Amino acid sequence: MALTAAGSGHTQWAMLAGIICAATILFGITVLTTTVHRDHVEHHNVPSLLNDTWETTPAFARRRGAPKAIEPHRAG
Repeated sequence: MALTAAGSGHTQWAMLAGIICAATILFGITVLTTTVHRDHVEHHNVPSLLNDTWETTPAFARRRGAPKAIEPHRAG
C-alpha cells in the first residue's frame, strides 16, 4: 500500500502505510523474541509459539552441575 500511495502522489498515505508496516514487523519480532526468551527462562526444550504443549526439562537435568547454594529459577 505504501508503494502504491507513494507512486500515485499521496505522500501522507504512503507515510501512514509505511509506519503501520514497520510497526507490524516490530510487533511480530517482539512477540517471537519474547516467546523464545520465556521458553529459555522456563527451561522449555523448544520455542513453543506454535505448539499447544511442550516438554519441560526434567528437574534433575536442570539442577545437574549447579552449586547447592544456587536454587533453580521457578516461574509461576
